[in-house]
Amino acid sequence: MGRGQVDTIPDWLSSWPLALRERIVLCSNERSVPLELPAAVAIAAISAALGKGLEVRSGGSRTTRGNLYLLLGVPSGIGKSEVFRDMLGPVLDFEAELHDWWEEEASPRALAGEELLKARISATRSHARRFGDMDLGTFKYLRSVERKRRICQRYLEPPCLLADDATPEALAELMGKSGESIATVSADARYSLKRLSVADSRDESFFLKAFSGDLVLASRVTRKTARLRSPSLTSVFLTQIDSYRAFIAKARETRSGLLPRFLHAELGQYSSDYIPRIDMRSAVRIRNSYIGVIYGLVQSYRFETPATVVEPSEEVLRYMRGLEKLYRGKAESDSTIMGEVLRRRAEQVWRVALCLNAASCEGSSENSILEMSEVSAAESWVARMKALG
Repeated sequence: MGRGQVDTIPDWLSSWPLALRERIVLCSNERSVPLELPAAVAIAAISAALGKGLEVRSGGSRTTRGNLYLLLGVPSGIGKSEVFRDMLGPVLDFEAELHDWWEEEASPRALAGEELLKARISATRSHARRFGDMDLGTFKYLRSVERKRRICQRYLEPPCLLADDATPEALAELMGKSGESIATVSADARYSLKRLSVADSRDESFFLKAFSGDLVLASRVTRKTARLRSPSLTSVFLTQIDSYRAFIAKARETRSGLLPRFLHAELGQYSSDYIPRIDMRSAVRIRNSYIGVIYGLVQSYRFETPATVVEPSEEVLRYMRGLEKLYRGKAESDSTIMGEVLRRRAEQVWRVALCLNAASCEGSSENSILEMSEVSAAESWVARMKALG
């Protein structure tokens, strides 16, 4: 049974920011894929663009970031690679421009600076040995120059926004060079999921810590020590149905703490019964609007410290307190892994709502308020994933 076309947007998507919503519908029309597929990759693109530069005050002194773990099982041949290119394209383009800047500006300056500072260190040491005047002043000077040299070394390799099929050690190293944040993305995540399904593995441990922003100290004989004080990892994995089911079954069997952190779903060829019509004459405008949103978010937040904090409205705070209480109450009587999933349900709503708020503000969230409409849209999306999954 095929899908039809209608003039209305489904309820779960209707409150998403216009630029995001139109791009999702355009992709669904052009690629003939369920709306949920480009929607998931789009929300992951927003999450990747934010990094650890934007947070929402989710209660008292607690703040929550917008990094998400998304996993979709999709049929073979549905067009997931094309959707990936469509929805992650602006992030990839920004990363390419960032790399060009690094090659032309940052890397040559860093290399020249390091060489100059090394020469100063060598000359100062030679002078001190020759004349025996290594006093406290000379020591402080050498210390200052050495610090500057190490700053230059940070720019000898390019920062990254995205990674694919990387070991936890490699991810930690990349994140150390990229503001402690990165998005690991894959349109065919079969092998990544196999590694993550091994209980108590380094992969699982790293993903658990990087979701919540816990300290990571990765030390190996063959690698430099990676010290991540508060890492922020975003993941979007697409895989075929058999791989998706195997990962979910294994996670439930081992009670893996990873599963509650994933928003996941199994999509059929026609998960969306209807695809809204769109005026294809607006395609260029829609693409450019979406690109503008992603670029604005990367430029505003991706490499910024400290993080900008979005304040929720009083209505949102009251509602989310009630939601957290509701899900914790349900989890108390559920000793299975689903109890753990319920305990994280409200947190997932906070994260998705922050992404939707950022997309609606297009990089101007500094003075914005998280509103109930964004929380309702986020809750609908989380529920949509759970219903399909």
